[in-house]
Parts: sequence; structure tokens; C-alpha cells
Amino acid sequence: MANLKLNKFLKELKNELQILPEDLHVTRKAGAFVAISGGKVIKISQPDIKYCPLFKMLFDKKIIDKKSIEEKFNWQIKEIGMFTCHREIANDKIIVPFGASEILLYALKRGEIDCAVVACEGAGTVISNNPVLIQGIGAYMNGIFYTSPIKDVINKIKKNNGAVLDEETAKINQYLGVKKALKMGFKKIAVTLRGDETQVLKQIKNLLLSKEIFKENENFNLKNNNTVKIVILSVCNSGITKRQAEILKDKADLVWACGSRYVREVVGPSAIIQLGVKIPVFILSQNGISLIASYSNDYSSFSNNNLEKISLKSSKPYKHYITSNQYKPGGIKMNMGKFYVYLYPVEKLPIIADDEPKPLI
Repeated sequence: MANLKLNKFLKELKNELQILPEDLHVTRKAGAFVAISGGKVIKISQPDIKYCPLFKMLFDKKIIDKKSIEEKFNWQIKEIGMFTCHREIANDKIIVPFGASEILLYALKRGEIDCAVVACEGAGTVISNNPVLIQGIGAYMNGIFYTSPIKDVINKIKKNNGAVLDEETAKINQYLGVKKALKMGFKKIAVTLRGDETQVLKQIKNLLLSKEIFKENENFNLKNNNTVKIVILSVCNSGITKRQAEILKDKADLVWACGSRYVREVVGPSAIIQLGVKIPVFILSQNGISLIASYSNDYSSFSNNNLEKISLKSSKPYKHYITSNQYKPGGIKMNMGKFYVYLYPVEKLPIIADDEPKPLI
């Protein structure tokens, strides 16, 4: 669905400009595709979501329309240099309490993973073990659907201990990114990918099953695939289909609900832990549980006191949700990232807040 809409968007853009610019980046916000070239927003499609609590928190915009979306990206271009050669590429500032890059930042620092595979405008698929590079890339990142190479951005990534999958084309292919990370010797890999990339997700999941990576890498034990761990973070899920949500439920480790009704309806009930209630993140596997445990500032306490109870390996795994809202009886106070949060047991998930994206798509 996203590819069909993207192709239509690019066709419209080409008709308007006669030819697509060499410097072109297409991202998305609130279901609207946004084209940026030469450090300027050149086209925005109609947004499907009209309100988002995160958009309101970060940019103080109560209504999402083409104007507010353009203002958001103009701010990112001016202040962070996104989509230009001035891109700020390394930062450890926490922006979103339960953001994907924030969780990866801590997971890398604490050794839960030794590498992350992400996407960056101007570079495409990026592989790195540098936590501040991963956070710098992802802090204000929306899903990237199309990008072209920006030499200065690629050079900054390389100087900050990052590798780019394809410097000539800035190709975005997370499956090939994971394969490259494995060839580089990394064994505990986290990868982000958009919710519409379910075919790529299946390819990544099949890597361990096919034994291909063990034949290609002498350092890996063919008889014990536990020597390799791949954690899949599904992001940018607004507007995905019910079928795509079902695949995420079965194959992803962490799934961001974004503005998706199907993630809430299909993925939410299968989660073991939910992070946040306005825009939930659903944790579906033991690898996902371990990843968010590393996001706690009291990592050892979280693991020793609570992880065993929550673990999928226990005889009766319990469901929990974590929120930064005010304490109520039954909650366990802890730090995650730089925020105080509370862990609560619950009979079923998801827990839904009134203050959520509207309408869900």
C-alpha cells in the first residue's frame, strides 16, 4: 500500500517538475508524504492524521495539516540540518521517552547489542556500534521512503564509526544491512524497519533459519545459532494493512503503534509489555524484553527483580505496561532513559489513552 502511494506521489512530483531532482528525499508524517530537495520542502500530500500527542509535544502544533508539517520539516532542516550537507549526525540527547533510537542508544552503551542497522536520509542503510551516532540519526527521524546520497553526510557517518551500505546510491535495504553487519563480525544486531517492509522482515527472520550466515562467517558456530541475535524494531507503522500487522505480530520483537489502528488491534493483545499509552510500543519477545531492560538506568535491578517474572520462559508470563503518568497503587517506580516511569501488572493489553493520534489509520 505504501509503495503504491509512494509511486503515485513521485509520479505527481515528476509531472509537476518535469524531471525528478537528483537531490531528493521522501519521508512521511501523519500519513502524508513529504518531498525535500535543496534544503526545501517541495511537495506534501494530504495528511490522514489530524492530531498527534507527540507532534504536539515536540513542535507545539495542535492541528496537523500541510502547513504545520512544512513548518516541522523547515525547523528540522534549519536546526539540525536534516536532508542537507549540514546534517547533525551524532548526539546523545534524549528526545522521545520511548523512542527507538533512544532505546538503541542505551542498548549499545550497555552491551545488550553490539550493532544497530538504521536508515538515514542522504546515506540510506547505516550500520554502526556508536550509540551517539545512532541517536543522532534517529532522534527526529521519520520513516525514509526514498533518498539520494549526500557526500558530506556519508563522510560524517564514516568518521563517527558508521558504515554505509551503498555510498553511490544511498540504497535503503535493511536485509542487506543486517547481512553486512554480520560480515563485519557483529553478533548482537538490532535493526529498524518500516511496518510496510514485511517482505524485508521475513528475509531477516529467515537469515538464522537458513544457516546462510553461518556458512558465510567463520566466526559463527553453525551448530549453535544462539551465537547470533537479531532484534527487529518495527517503526513508522501508520497506515499499514491488517495483514502487515499480523506479520509484525508474529515476526517483530518491538512494534511502535504510531497512528495505526491495526497495530493496536492486532499486535497489542499479543504483547507481553507495553511502553507508554498515548503512542504505545509493544514488546513481543524475549529479545524485546531484554532490549528495553537495558533502557532502564537501574539495569541490574530491572533485570533481577522484574525480568524473571515477565520472561516468556516463566511458567505463566505476566503482562505489564510502563507509563510515565502519575503513580497509582501497584506500580513499581524505575528510571528508563532519563525519565521516571512506573511498571504495572495488567490482565490484558493494550492499554489505550484518550489522548492518542486521531484518526487512527
